[in-house]
Amino acid sequence: MDFSLLGLWNQMGVVAKGVVITLLIMSMLAIGVGIERFITFRKGRRRSLEYISALQPLITTRGRLQEAAGLDFKDAPLARIINSGLHEFRHGLERLGNKASDTIELEVLVHAVGRSMERAKKREMAGLNKGMPLLATISSSAPFVGLFGTTFGIITAFEQMADPSKGGGGGLATVSAGIAEALLTTAVGLVVAIGAVWFYNYFSAKLEEIGVLIDDASGELADRLAMHAGQAPAVTGQAPAHVPARPPALAGTSVPA
Repeated sequence: MDFSLLGLWNQMGVVAKGVVITLLIMSMLAIGVGIERFITFRKGRRRSLEYISALQPLITTRGRLQEAAGLDFKDAPLARIINSGLHEFRHGLERLGNKASDTIELEVLVHAVGRSMERAKKREMAGLNKGMPLLATISSSAPFVGLFGTTFGIITAFEQMADPSKGGGGGLATVSAGIAEALLTTAVGLVVAIGAVWFYNYFSAKLEEIGVLIDDASGELADRLAMHAGQAPAVTGQAPAHVPARPPALAGTSVPA
């Protein structure tokens, strides 16, 4: 009796082989999603850091908000969110015109900027969440797929034990291959589920960290824009008023790997 993996595979029935093939496909999908998400998060981190380095001197210097809004970092998630706020702020000041010095109007504008960045954040988080439902499905269903193969294999083994024409009546020795085959599918299912759970938990933690970072950066930007709020000329290209000195809000911001 050959109890090696190849030997067990050759002795497996159609159902057991189908279960193992299904689990292997699920494992390849989980690995593919994991690699794709890792590359996406890594690239997003690098580009976001480059964007912050380019944005920091512009957002802290008077009269350069329009330049900040024109930075080309379309492949950086944080840049797309902050750019939506900068564009909303710039267009809002242009709409206000002479009313740009009205405190109430400016407060409404800053709230509109916050809502714009919140909508952009939801879009970005939805994009970063791509593939996560698949990982969750694989991690939760793989053990049950393996258990299905095990259950079917045990039923087959007991049928063989009870059928004298198939070598029954000799105890477990006559059906040991069937039981080993049945348990193998559960083992494969557990291995696939464990890998998918690791991927899912890792990327879930990264998503949560990015969400906290985006909230922090968006809040800091809203504060900075509020400081610029009374200086519409700074946005339209005229000579701006004095901007109070303040440590750069985004200088120390980073995106986790």
